[in-house]
Amino acid sequence: MICFIPTKSRFNTKTYSLFEKVGIKVYHFIEPSELSQYNVPNKVSIEKDNQGVSYVRNFMLDFAKQKKIDWVIICDDDVTGFGIYNGKTIKTDAGIWKEIYEKVKNLPFEVVGINYTQHAWHEKTKYSINKKLAEVCVLLNTSKIHWSYKPNTKEDRDFQLQTIKNGSGVLRFNHYWFQCPNVGSNSGGLYELYKAKKDTEWAKKLSQDWHPFVKVVKKNDRIDAKIDLKSFSIFYKKQIK
Repeated sequence: MICFIPTKSRFNTKTYSLFEKVGIKVYHFIEPSELSQYNVPNKVSIEKDNQGVSYVRNFMLDFAKQKKIDWVIICDDDVTGFGIYNGKTIKTDAGIWKEIYEKVKNLPFEVVGINYTQHAWHEKTKYSINKKLAEVCVLLNTSKIHWSYKPNTKEDRDFQLQTIKNGSGVLRFNHYWFQCPNVGSNSGGLYELYKAKKDTEWAKKLSQDWHPFVKVVKKNDRIDAKIDLKSFSIFYKKQIK
């Protein structure tokens, strides 16, 4: 298996070690101006600086297709652990992705995800089809993806809406989990953009593009986008569970 980790201004990232320990090869996708500051395996220059998240995501998609990598894990650079909930929350390792791949390799879904550790314990079902978001660390079947990440929006969520509309959709395993810092709380990455409230603009753009299935909501001190995935999937006549 292969894992891609996009990283920006997090020179001490150790997420790759989680995957290397279980025999999953990792590539890091880094802006050219920061390339020399990273001491990580398999560094790939993304050729341009400060082009945003959508740019690097599309760069990785193109890279995978050029290298004929049909299945690839895309993981944020601040993930710190993986595990499973089976009556209690148990920390395991990134080997869960090998288990997940065996479960899905013959299924039609283009995006496969897992849950946040703080939510896995209260999920009633083991998996969801086109009813739950898959974020932070996902498995993509690139051979079936013919759409791209859009700029200046909540790109991962927009990508999943495109996936449901244009493909078979999103499968999420609710009791497998990842661990990471809260959104916008960790320096590097999108920290400065969250600090500047750019996520407010992204939420509004997502709502405009996918009305009436997305609406802007206030979430604590942030503006977010709430998606009615079930209704969206029914509208596009896609499988739900």
